[in-house]
Amino acid sequence: MKILNISLDKNILDKDSAAAKRMVEYGNLVERYTILVLADRNQEFGLSDKVKVIAIRKSNKFFSLLKLKRRAAEVLNYENYNIITVQDAYFIGLIALKLAKKFHLGLEAQVHGFEKFSGVRKLLAKKVLRNADAVRVVSQRLKRQLIGDFGVAEEKITVVPIYSEHSTRNTQHITYTNDKFIFLTVGRLVPVKNVSLQIKATRHIVKQFPQAELWIVGDGEQRQALEELCYPLPVTRYVKFFGWQENVEKFYRQADVFLLTSNSEGWGLTVVEAATQGLPIIMTDVGLAGEVIKNNESGIVIPVDDQKELEKAMIKLIADAELRERLGRSAAEAVKKLPSQEETLALYKKSWQTAIDNKI
Repeated sequence: MKILNISLDKNILDKDSAAAKRMVEYGNLVERYTILVLADRNQEFGLSDKVKVIAIRKSNKFFSLLKLKRRAAEVLNYENYNIITVQDAYFIGLIALKLAKKFHLGLEAQVHGFEKFSGVRKLLAKKVLRNADAVRVVSQRLKRQLIGDFGVAEEKITVVPIYSEHSTRNTQHITYTNDKFIFLTVGRLVPVKNVSLQIKATRHIVKQFPQAELWIVGDGEQRQALEELCYPLPVTRYVKFFGWQENVEKFYRQADVFLLTSNSEGWGLTVVEAATQGLPIIMTDVGLAGEVIKNNESGIVIPVDDQKELEKAMIKLIADAELRERLGRSAAEAVKKLPSQEETLALYKKSWQTAIDNKI
């Protein structure tokens, strides 16, 4: 089996990154695994004897896509492949679909969630996903969405939760900041994450519980706007921004409750990481909610963009140490049931085989 992966993840270019190491693991399952990715400069190198990375220098969007298509065609003309797998269901997904048809390959589309999902992008996604030979998703929620909203045949879909090495650990949660009550959020600071909801809720929480703080770990386009939001509320002394951190685990260990308030989420890897540390979870009804984090069993699940329900949940967990302990313990047990690394890799291979079997 030979696979051409058209990727969006530039972290692959760092040979020591987790993304690059995952590619090596995928390569061990097949005869050859070649990755195309848009980057700041052209380069080619091997991650292993089976895994090759081809970076294509990006320019404007149109010419970047054109160069990507041409380079992919060159690779496919030079050597026979069985599958194209693609992380994007929009413009790059359309390129992959056309290449798969031209070279008579199986097409696997990967779906980790939908952002900026409207207009042309929505139409492209429907075309790509309906015509893909296999679709790999990260949650049962996404599977139901693809069947109901996109008309994707159920037998084409393989559900593979995002694997995290954190989920195999057995770490007891320890809180070091005994004088403070820490709510923690970790992730990209972009609109879909709706971190502003947490800041607005904090305004009301600290009036009743002045020991409460909100710690925000991560960076992104909204950071400045979120920092500025703290001034008029005013909650600058209660909301702390830590930026991007390489060692996130130390923040999980210091926190009392983990928050995820996204408007949309494919899975929610940070929730898995927090749960592994024994943290009680408050999250919106997105991603793995209802699948791993179940309301009042392994966390508290609230409606999307509901500030009042968020505040109620935050107050409940501040006031009830026994509930925090129970939810945190249940969350840790829930993530232990997720597929192991070996099981995850087997599911990947199953999806690739589905793409081959369904190829016209």
